[in-house]
Amino acid sequence: MKDTSCACKEMQRLTRLRNHRVWPVKECGKNAGVLSEQLNNWGRGEGRPGLVNEASSVSYAGIDWSMAKEAVLSPLHNLLAPPGLPCLTCGKMISGSEKGYPEICSSCYASIPWIRNLKCAACGRPVGCPDCTREGVPARNFVLNRSAVAYNATMREWLAQYKFRGNEALGPVLARMAGFAAQRMLRELSEKNSGTSRFRFDAVTFVPVSEDRLMERGFNQARTLALEASTILGSPLLPLLERIRHTEKQSFKSRWQRLRDLQGIFCPADNAWDLLQPALHRSVAKTFPWSVFSWHDAMIAETSEARPVRLLLVDDVYTTGSTVNTCAGLLRELCEYWGRTAEVYCLTWARS
Repeated sequence: MKDTSCACKEMQRLTRLRNHRVWPVKECGKNAGVLSEQLNNWGRGEGRPGLVNEASSVSYAGIDWSMAKEAVLSPLHNLLAPPGLPCLTCGKMISGSEKGYPEICSSCYASIPWIRNLKCAACGRPVGCPDCTREGVPARNFVLNRSAVAYNATMREWLAQYKFRGNEALGPVLARMAGFAAQRMLRELSEKNSGTSRFRFDAVTFVPVSEDRLMERGFNQARTLALEASTILGSPLLPLLERIRHTEKQSFKSRWQRLRDLQGIFCPADNAWDLLQPALHRSVAKTFPWSVFSWHDAMIAETSEARPVRLLLVDDVYTTGSTVNTCAGLLRELCEYWGRTAEVYCLTWARS
């Protein structure tokens, strides 16, 4: 009878070798020579140098697990924590940001000079105000101005990046800052107006720029700020004014140069009153609930001449107040022409 026991054992041995797994070896330290000798003596003709049989006597401490860990964890880390974005103002990578301002880093946010305490209730300046205390100054055409920040060197740089250096991504950041000031203004006016109907602006408008400036920049920064304020306040944004003459930049001009240059620059838009009338009726609907008994009386009361038209005028920077004062005067004249009085309030991003 043929003896098959040797053949069966050989097949079993070959099967075990085929099913064995192999691992990379970290040849370092005092084990390097031992591992190399074991590799050379293992499976001559059946294995490959640099591979260790799982069933051999090589210790798992010699296996380089770092590469496997790196291969598994790196893609997962990049998926869950994508690389940071650069700050829009300083250019450094953002490692932490404040709520509502993810585009700028915590350091830049901390440098914002928010106006929290007012020294002048008229123009909203946080320090002593020579403009409002100067003798012989004529009455202003607006009720008051409120600004989000003080116009220091940092804020001047931010605005310059946005207006003159093509960093238009800063627009929404500045707009949210102005929107914060609009919320505070509404809260302040509502507290002063307590006991009567809820304070509400009939419309929001903005200081216009010339066609040349609009072509140069591609946007009107005052309109960008006004759009955010309009959204927060729930009042329509209306282009009630036009600029009919182009002037040089006002940034480096004196007070008297500004006053002289602003003569005959602005005028009401041709369709300004047509735009404003639907807003006034909309304001009535917001103020009074719908009722078959009270609607008619409410409409008469709220559209009478006794109720002033409340307008919010928005600009980027309040320096001397000459620009917003000129525009506020035109808005008042517009309403007076149609038999209505007007209260014009001003909102600016920065107060110098």
